[in-house]
Amino acid sequence: MKFKNILLAALVTFATVSCTDNFDELEKDPVALSANPAGQLSFTQLCMSGDGYYQWRANLIYSGGFVQHYAGAWNVTEFGSKFKKNDDYATALWRNGYANELKSIVDVLEKTSGKADMVNMNAVAKIMKVMIAQRITDLYGDVPYSEAGLGFSKGIVTPKYDKQQDIYNMFFKELEEAFVQLNANGGAIKGDLFYNGDVSKWKKLANTIRLRLAMRISEVSAAEAEKQAKAAFQNGVFESNLDNCIMKHLDYPFNDTPGALDFRGNGLSYALIGNENGDHFSSLMINFLKNNGDPRLTMLATPKTGGAAGGAPLPGEDLYIGNTPGLFQWEMPGGSNAISGIQPYLKLRTTPFLHVSYSESQLLLAEAAFRGWVTGSAADYYKKGVEAGIRQLEIYGAAAPTAAAINTYLAAKPLVAGSEKEQIATQLWVTYLFNSIEAYSNWRRTGFPQLLPITNPDSETNGVTPKRLYYPNDEMQKNGANYTEALSRMGGTNDWLNKVWWDVN
Repeated sequence: MKFKNILLAALVTFATVSCTDNFDELEKDPVALSANPAGQLSFTQLCMSGDGYYQWRANLIYSGGFVQHYAGAWNVTEFGSKFKKNDDYATALWRNGYANELKSIVDVLEKTSGKADMVNMNAVAKIMKVMIAQRITDLYGDVPYSEAGLGFSKGIVTPKYDKQQDIYNMFFKELEEAFVQLNANGGAIKGDLFYNGDVSKWKKLANTIRLRLAMRISEVSAAEAEKQAKAAFQNGVFESNLDNCIMKHLDYPFNDTPGALDFRGNGLSYALIGNENGDHFSSLMINFLKNNGDPRLTMLATPKTGGAAGGAPLPGEDLYIGNTPGLFQWEMPGGSNAISGIQPYLKLRTTPFLHVSYSESQLLLAEAAFRGWVTGSAADYYKKGVEAGIRQLEIYGAAAPTAAAINTYLAAKPLVAGSEKEQIATQLWVTYLFNSIEAYSNWRRTGFPQLLPITNPDSETNGVTPKRLYYPNDEMQKNGANYTEALSRMGGTNDWLNKVWWDVN
């Protein structure tokens, strides 16, 4: 870890963690925090949602634009909706994910390995490593994993690019190991900002991530997907919204310079604030919620303040209008005031970030049950997943809907025979609203929801949604042999229309 990142980790952790046993010693010698697994765990967890640099680029602009969660802002429309290449946007997660997150958590793994009083810390680091690398491989394809983060400890500065299938096999192995390791006598989990050291919550998180990954490979390796989904289910996934993996952020200013980032605030909020109210939910999202009578409509969006013809909205005029993908907000009829806004509590630096949810687990179980892989009713899992997806918005400050409103919606929109995959995937798309990276991956796997066509003549792909993000071009100079070998397995060119391994849709 570079010195600037060591020092930043120290400063960040001092502001957020007060349960580290040797905190007083660390305060006297901030750089000593670089050798402390608790501090590095806190730092890594903060980075995963507090990194406004890649949350803005990889999550909002590209993933959010690709899957039509958002539209209207200049950068989301110009690059995320029109599918134009921008090297800074495309490589942001790669650069910061490896430099800050994976490097730190691999260091935690090495420092806790074989230590009886750090068995649980080691298990948590394994889960965190999978969480970090899953986003990277799902966005890019074949990537360094088995040799990543070992530059300092092992001298590996040109790590090989593992095949994505091999990476997933390592994921499943590590999640199983972590689940087995976690125990009441395995030592304290220090510096944990997700679950405050709760072993039972971490065990359920390991299994829920395992379920996510099992379903991710369902179209390319059904037998392995079934095996892993069954194991996750039997071991125990999330049981309620109380199990959700949430990062609670603090109110700290944002600097968009990679070397001077402050990760304590919500990185996606930094992006929404940075786009100066240019971001809106897409017409696809707003219309889905509105047309189905979904209680989440008013929990997520604000009514428009202007009419389509100018001035105030006319009596009877629809107050909830989304921004058409491919159009800038000022190109919408009536301009930006004539489209719905995003609720203010969703754009605060203190807004929590939801990494993994009970809603997601139930919707994935609905699909697994539909496929015959787990016991239980697909319709029941679906109902629980949708309800949890509505109620999880309360963590952001949304007013709780009445039980009657939820029940009316669930009764009117049950899982229907013949459309199960589309309904489940579409509800996951809504549940992943603030985690567009996951939504983009699940859309590539399933093909749902059906996105609105992009007909802009200046689209660089002729309206074809990219299938991955492309590697940083300087990898040719830094890690040329491994980079070239990876490209030979992924279509031969560093192109974002080449698919990753699990994408056979």
